[in-house]
Amino acid sequence: MATGGFHTALPRLPNGEPDIDVWLDQASGFSAENRATAVALFELLGDDEVREPGLELVELLLQLRMDFVTVMAGMVFVAVQRGVVDASRLPGEVAGVVAALLPIANIHVLSTRDSTMLSSQSKSQMDNVRHMLIALIDDPRVAVVKLAERAVALRRAKDATPEERVPMAREAMEFFAPLANRLGIWQLKWLLEDLAFSYLHPREYRAIAAKLDGRREARERQVEAIRQDLEFRLSAEGIAAEVHGRAKHIYSIWQKMNHKAIDLSEVRDMQAVRVLVDTVEACYRVLGVVHTSWPHIRNEFDDYVASPKENGYRSIHTAVIGPTGKTLEVQIRTREMHEESELGLCAHWAYKEEEAPNRAGALWSKKVDWLRSVLDWHDEVGSAANGGYMAQERVFVTTPGGHVLDLSPGATAVDFAYRVHTEIGHQCRGARVDGRKVPLNRRLATGECVEIETGDEAAPKREWLNPALGYVKTSRAREKIQTWFKNQLADSNVRAGRALLEDTTARLGLAEELSSADAFAALAERAGYDSAEALFLAVGVGDQLVFDLVRLLSSGHTARDVPAETAEAGAGVEGWQAVVVRGRDRDGLLRDVMAVMAELSISVVAANATAEVPGVSATITMRLQVADVAELARVINAIRRVPDVADVRRSRRS
Repeated sequence: MATGGFHTALPRLPNGEPDIDVWLDQASGFSAENRATAVALFELLGDDEVREPGLELVELLLQLRMDFVTVMAGMVFVAVQRGVVDASRLPGEVAGVVAALLPIANIHVLSTRDSTMLSSQSKSQMDNVRHMLIALIDDPRVAVVKLAERAVALRRAKDATPEERVPMAREAMEFFAPLANRLGIWQLKWLLEDLAFSYLHPREYRAIAAKLDGRREARERQVEAIRQDLEFRLSAEGIAAEVHGRAKHIYSIWQKMNHKAIDLSEVRDMQAVRVLVDTVEACYRVLGVVHTSWPHIRNEFDDYVASPKENGYRSIHTAVIGPTGKTLEVQIRTREMHEESELGLCAHWAYKEEEAPNRAGALWSKKVDWLRSVLDWHDEVGSAANGGYMAQERVFVTTPGGHVLDLSPGATAVDFAYRVHTEIGHQCRGARVDGRKVPLNRRLATGECVEIETGDEAAPKREWLNPALGYVKTSRAREKIQTWFKNQLADSNVRAGRALLEDTTARLGLAEELSSADAFAALAERAGYDSAEALFLAVGVGDQLVFDLVRLLSSGHTARDVPAETAEAGAGVEGWQAVVVRGRDRDGLLRDVMAVMAELSISVVAANATAEVPGVSATITMRLQVADVAELARVINAIRRVPDVADVRRSRRS
């Protein structure tokens, strides 16, 4: 099994295939049942391109002492992500962890920082990713696997081009390492930092590594002598303790050199030991022995046992002038504190075969709440204030490139398109969510990946401005659409406005109410416009909602005076009405339409579906009860949002 965060060579059979049995012997202490599950999952992985990162991730998760489900999720995660393994073939709880990982698999913190299209949003990318993680991670194990996966990806990027690995390294240094720090997973923090440092500052990394290698034997001999000396002194005082030499990580050495503008030879605390005992009382007894054995360096003492760090870290840190005349750094902690300091969050999920796999309940909820609280790591990533909203009040979705955007709850693909760029919104023709084509007015959910299909020319749809159809939620998108229409020729907006008004009244069976030019002029006057043309223009550019004009027709009041909830029934639109729905014949069309009726609490006394051309066209006739024209309009517009519905209108034959 790998040690110190470094990957061991995968044992292989004579034919070159991985020897899973030998690997399991080296890497785990699984029960016979779990071992069989591990072998079965391994056989799904395919070739080494998927196996290698999967097994590296397993080894790292085992070092972190994660439970069997987490380890197996790590093994298959890359394979599922790449489409090699179908998630439906995984055991239930493993499949659940993998499913929670997939929405955050391709999130990139910095990938679009230099993109012109997204420059206005890139400054808040880290804050958005943080909020998205908070919203998505209901299982703390998901955060651990994500961090471990980043470490494995960085380690495997050594053969990649600088253009590929430098952005990964920047993400690790600026985002994932601080997250690991916040969760107290020091092994991952140090591994991420050292790997990222080697890519971001290769010359400095190699220089420090070479000097450390050149002095390693002498330094190790000195540390071993100090270790034995301290162990003897503690034993003489009757203190049962383990004393270990502690290696300093290259990035932390470079930080100290850079911060103090000194050479490696001037770094005073290259010698370090860690003392592990059984009780807190013993920690302070060890401290007394250390301070009476060697001169204590003033201002180099921190008691994180009495006052733990915010992430729960506990240990006593002190520095003395050691027996060689050089600074000796000493850390003192109990074995329990050591496990928590090395593993952080992972210590709570340390793998134990004897524990039941079901981890639901109050304890689990408490750990989830704890994870959510510590994910709020403003200081480490330098994020700005969150602007007065909480993560749960926003929707966080990603672009295919992994950039995270925040939107208002209820936002659609059209809102997303305009959030990316105005021209993307204007040219929007369709959308895919997680690879599947969806209606443009479908509401988006946190964690989804949204891809906009565009045309060659700007051509927004006027129906996007109809709030009842639900295409647009955000004021930003609505304003952009209205501005585009206002910039078109006035006569085209007038024609479009009249057509939209006539189409809507026809759907509601109210066409007779506007059967003459005088009727349009009278409606314009009641709505507060100088002429019918001014009314059509306002409708065409989205300044006047057709729905308000329809209510005006039925109420006898001005459009500005009639709230939707108090509109009076008119033009005979009340009681039982017949509605005709036409669309593409498919399985579930009637079911989806009836689901809309149930959601709106509309009483349906009869419904009949006919397929004129099976698989091509179908007609659904319903007899339903509405209170007034406003409710009828809401019903018709809601049905129009059902996929594959082409037309909905009221029938006079009720």
